[in-house]
Amino acid sequence: MLNEKLVKFCYDNFNDGKSILSKLYEYKKILTKENESMNLIGKSTIDDLDQRHLLDCIQIFKYLPHQDKFLMDIGTGAGLPGIIMSIIGFKNLHLVEKSPKKSLFLENCKLRLGLNYVVHNKSITDISNINVDCITARAFASIEKILSMTKKIINKKTKFILLKGRSYLTELERIDPKKYSWEMHPSITSDESKIIIMGTK
Repeated sequence: MLNEKLVKFCYDNFNDGKSILSKLYEYKKILTKENESMNLIGKSTIDDLDQRHLLDCIQIFKYLPHQDKFLMDIGTGAGLPGIIMSIIGFKNLHLVEKSPKKSLFLENCKLRLGLNYVVHNKSITDISNINVDCITARAFASIEKILSMTKKIINKKTKFILLKGRSYLTELERIDPKKYSWEMHPSITSDESKIIIMGTK
């Protein structure tokens, strides 16, 4: 079972809502099982997994570029939001995770769910010579650090979509408004959180 908010969101926003919900449910089962032996998500969030993780991630779809664009989810961990983006149809998708165990989990999910993405088992700072259209990150690092770590793979058109918690204002104070522009959007899962859309000027 998936909670009512998540079910309604998928039917309201996607033509293939039933198929997406089926994949989300399978992913939830894999994640819950593997989390018993591996620290993929906080144990305290398991009971509220649909809201805290699945709905929280899938809400960013309205800010994502066209599906043929080059997307990269950095510090993806359990695949949040990377695997969610794959489930809703993104193909040119790269997931970056330096933990070998978590990378293996991501590969396992790809096979079991029939998804399409590339896993990079390395630090984001070790990736270069590519140009990414859109970078997502959730529960990974401060905004300042994310901008610094990705400078080798972005261009003037690269968009950042960052899911940030209550520290977002403090983090934005450290960003130079002469170099970057950003907008903030409310999160549907938490009054304390924001979705930050950012780009270079």
